[in-house]
Amino acid sequence: MQNMVLQNQDIKIDHASTKSVLVELFGLTAQGQPFEVIDKVREDINYQAFATLPENLKAMFKTSADTYGDADFIVFKDERHSFKGLYQQASEFAYALVEQYQISAGDRVTISMRNYPEWIVAFMAITSIGAIAVPLNAWWTQDEFAQVIGHCDATLAIVDDKRYDLLSSCLAEHNTPVIIARPSLAQRTSLKANVESFEELIAKYKGQVMPEVAVGSDAIATIFYTSGSTGSPKGAVSSHESILTAINTWVMLGASASAANSKQNIQPSVNAPVALMTVPLFHVTGCHTLFLLSMIIGRKTIMMTYWEPEEALRLIEKEKITYFNGVPTMSMELMNHPNKSQYDLSSLNDICAGGAARPPEHVRKIYDSFKSGNPSCGYGLTETNALGAVNGAVDYVQKPNSAGLPTPPIVEVKILDEAGNSLAVGEQGEIVIKTMANILGYWRNPEATEAAFTDGYFRTGDLGFLDEDGFIYIVDRAKDIIIRGGENIACLEVEACLYKHALVGEVSVFALPDERLGEVVGAVVYVGNTSAEISETILQAFVAEHLAKFKVPSKVWIINENLPRLGSGKIDKRTLKETYITNL
Repeated sequence: MQNMVLQNQDIKIDHASTKSVLVELFGLTAQGQPFEVIDKVREDINYQAFATLPENLKAMFKTSADTYGDADFIVFKDERHSFKGLYQQASEFAYALVEQYQISAGDRVTISMRNYPEWIVAFMAITSIGAIAVPLNAWWTQDEFAQVIGHCDATLAIVDDKRYDLLSSCLAEHNTPVIIARPSLAQRTSLKANVESFEELIAKYKGQVMPEVAVGSDAIATIFYTSGSTGSPKGAVSSHESILTAINTWVMLGASASAANSKQNIQPSVNAPVALMTVPLFHVTGCHTLFLLSMIIGRKTIMMTYWEPEEALRLIEKEKITYFNGVPTMSMELMNHPNKSQYDLSSLNDICAGGAARPPEHVRKIYDSFKSGNPSCGYGLTETNALGAVNGAVDYVQKPNSAGLPTPPIVEVKILDEAGNSLAVGEQGEIVIKTMANILGYWRNPEATEAAFTDGYFRTGDLGFLDEDGFIYIVDRAKDIIIRGGENIACLEVEACLYKHALVGEVSVFALPDERLGEVVGAVVYVGNTSAEISETILQAFVAEHLAKFKVPSKVWIINENLPRLGSGKIDKRTLKETYITNL
């Protein structure tokens, strides 16, 4: 199917259908082909794996630097960093880590900063010497940072100015060395012992080459901490091969789509690929689908320090951005911006959403709002290194409620019932994903690791079904998680925080629907008969003292009667949620 005109709609989609793309994909994965897929055993489980991948992330970084050289890679404000230039900075920084800090294979090095080029340099350097990069959520509170830094037993912390102000006392207490990226003037002029400026450190080792350190494909590369239903964030551990599998799968998809489009005489974009980085690097979407994928395909990437819709519109026009990826809120704010018509957005041809479900009605609105932009969405998790399913162009309009089609043969998906049995097409159960991109497990948490996997399939906690074409539909969530603008929030963590307040007797936390963010945090709190002052504002401020701002309840109902309970004695959260959402 070449071009598709939808019945009763005026949308013409100049992309090949998924069916056509899959024909090319299976050709490219056959024996002897560029993306040949073979059987491979990991921990006694058989997977479909690529026959050839770079040996490790360092090899990928070096190949990209050699291939794309002086071409722009990262653009940040007035700074332009080439592929070759960033690799050289990473080489100098890696040399400093080995020479000055004695960082060795397996050491955990945390990165706590907003989106800066230094984040990328640090990640490249850490993983190139066999150490483990531990990206931390820059929006956390001091308590949250301290808990995770202690849990991973960090050898070194790399921070920006704001995170240094927040964490300096905690890091000093643990005698953890600190490197500050873009320190403030006050910080720069009063550096303490064990603290160094990122810029000055690189300058000290200017011209040094990347250290020669053997790093196996099965070595641990990253630990991304992700909120789960159990409360405290869990450290998702990935090998170099896991991450490279995810990236190579997307490259394979792109090659397959290009081949299918070419055979159907669908012309590619006249603009060179340019991505807008709107999401934080401390999540796999930012790190993998924007930073790492851009590096391997030679795509210039424009980095935003924070989300501002009109600034995004300005950058799209100025840099001729072709690819936009963010939570659905972001594309919605672009569509609805009052000054949108003042900018030339004709270069934009792929508007992707991930991290949360995009309302189906937005699909049509994107076609109406952007001259060349086609909506797409992706489904993946931290535990799958963002790999999972893709719903693009032609199929997205036909199936706007679907999270997409899993990428064969690398990604295998099943729907399981509560007993672990596979369900038939159309039957609802838990979505489970098996791929070499899956994490190895959770850092220092064997119980959580065992509970998360069944025969190599990761249990996503999402409830859904597969249709007759193999597309995934998500209908509910089995895990007690709220997804606010792409950020996972464990209900249990917020409940535990509220229970610390002296006047709180019982509490139940659940997701409230929100047009802009998808979901926000709601809480019902029983305080009993008390004359002490208590209010929604007081409880919100209390949570904000202990947890990141995005975890603070947007709505708190305070009641003077015990919360309803099930026969098991547990609080009846489903009834509470239905009651209070109805009364919103």
